[in-house]
Amino acid sequence: MDHPLAPAVEFGLFSTDGRSTGDWRRTPATRIDLHCHSTFSDETIKYLPGIVYHPLLTPEEVYDQAKARGMDFVTITDHDTISGCLDLLNKRGDLADFIVGEEVTVAFPEDGTIVHVNVFDINEEQHRELQALRGSIYELAAYARSIDKLYVLNHLTWTEQHRVLKTWQIEKLLEHFDVFEGINGARSYAHNAFAWAATRGRGKTLVGGSDSHTHRVGTTYTLTDGATREDVLANIKSGIAEPAGAFGTAEKLREDVWLVAQKNFERRLEDANTVWQRAICRGMRRFSRVVYPLACLGYDTRQNTLVRAFLRAMPG
Repeated sequence: MDHPLAPAVEFGLFSTDGRSTGDWRRTPATRIDLHCHSTFSDETIKYLPGIVYHPLLTPEEVYDQAKARGMDFVTITDHDTISGCLDLLNKRGDLADFIVGEEVTVAFPEDGTIVHVNVFDINEEQHRELQALRGSIYELAAYARSIDKLYVLNHLTWTEQHRVLKTWQIEKLLEHFDVFEGINGARSYAHNAFAWAATRGRGKTLVGGSDSHTHRVGTTYTLTDGATREDVLANIKSGIAEPAGAFGTAEKLREDVWLVAQKNFERRLEDANTVWQRAICRGMRRFSRVVYPLACLGYDTRQNTLVRAFLRAMPG
């Protein structure tokens, strides 16, 4: 593939008998956004104690938005919980086009560096076992493989501690994972391109997901094949997959932070018991409205510096 993110453009000239008709048509495929979050995810923000990056959409809203954006199958990958998935199934019944997913927080046992792994088509017992193995990425990967589940290393250049992975850590990930997130809709072009560079020529499968915490479900996704969820998962595991859709920008991140912050202020206002508490919430909301455009000032420069450090650590 000449261009590292070529699948981001999934329209091509349609041809008949080897001759172009001049028509641009969408790639025929099955589509699924393999990385998105509901209100059942909670994520803290470094340097902002007490502020929770709480996704905007309920599980039902995630499902409906994914379908409205043309996803043939839907999953929810909340942080370390499948409660959102179960809530959706309790309310909508057994959905033939829904796959239970989870984004597991897991560590390298050698130094505690934390990364995220998506695991799919799991039940409550398997969820509990995955949570018990969060201390070792090697044990978690071995368990997912032993129960024949699709598991994906998310956003290769992200760690909870904002560390650059060491060469040996990247080598371990390449050893223990067959599927990597090739386009993450919340990460910049440079971050996604690194995932392509690090996995190129190594027989790895790349997938896509929006990593939506707001309203971006279905804007980044995976192209695969299959009429049933079992076929979809089996095909992705066998390498029939391409990432497609949008990657992240500073502007998108700024908007998402603003939307989540506003929702957080609304919740705090609802819970406020005194005039002073309500006044403080309203004041903070007005203050954030003024300063939020600065939230991603210098974002591209900082992220490109980080990616260059990852490139220096990439195995030869």
